[in-house]
Amino acid sequence: MKEHDPLNSVLREWEAPEPSSAVDARVRAAYRPVHHPSLWRRIWSARVTIPVPVLAAMLLLLLAPVLWLQFRPHSSAPQPATVTPAGEGYMTRIESAGFRPLPDGATRVIRSGGWKQ
Repeated sequence: MKEHDPLNSVLREWEAPEPSSAVDARVRAAYRPVHHPSLWRRIWSARVTIPVPVLAAMLLLLLAPVLWLQFRPHSSAPQPATVTPAGEGYMTRIESAGFRPLPDGATRVIRSGGWKQ
């Protein structure tokens, strides 16, 4: 492109016009949403980088209690619970081993020999 081009001399003399204030306002309005999002948008699009070994250790710490509770040995025979309300002479004894519901749904109250009404 060493040839003499008459357009080169015209381009050297040409000056770009000054942009109007309307163009400045449009550029600022288009720039703000992209580079200055709202607080909620910044919160929901935030990123936290965690190294993989740290993430794996955190998962193990969270899963360890669940696995411990799942696989711990259970007691072989349940102990009966005894509830005695304060100030009353009734005792409730709950033994659910061998529990079978009554066929007709009727219930009976059997008094214990040591307790008085």
